[in-house]
Amino acid sequence: MKKMPLPGTGTVTGTVETQFGWLCFTLSSKGLKECRFMFPDKDEAERSINAQNTGSEVNGRLEIIEKWETLFKNFFSGKLKSLSTIPLDSTSWTDFQKKVYETVKSIPYGKTASYGTIASYLGNEKASRAVGNALKKNPVPPVVPCHRVIASDKDLCGFSAVGGVDLKLKMLELERNNS
Repeated sequence: MKKMPLPGTGTVTGTVETQFGWLCFTLSSKGLKECRFMFPDKDEAERSINAQNTGSEVNGRLEIIEKWETLFKNFFSGKLKSLSTIPLDSTSWTDFQKKVYETVKSIPYGKTASYGTIASYLGNEKASRAVGNALKKNPVPPVVPCHRVIASDKDLCGFSAVGGVDLKLKMLELERNNS
């Protein structure tokens, strides 16, 4: 994957329509700062992202936004299998969140891992609830693919993104169908 363009200063936001609804995202000079999806229309997606990012340029710097729109379209259509090399702005994350998110990024496309497996990998098999809480705050799905994390009994459990467990199931099906 080519290096994705970022704004030199400030932040920009963009929106793009996918088969899972409208997606909105914010970019800083460090990387992808936020990504939300499953909105029924563009206006709602823009309202959501603007509520979090006062002062951002909505659809500003179109040459940057268009490349990110294409990237997300390709991922949600099954053409792109990995977003793991995308630069992320982790300045607001705790050290534990950074560890969880890096671990979850290593789950291969089309595969799943349990909360307990992630916790064990981090050195504390009893921390599965803490892993779940970190993923609940994941600001950049699908780049940190929390939809790939399931319960140890294979239950899909909760999913904090708009669309909940139904969305999680659809994303897992997309990946299985394109693996």
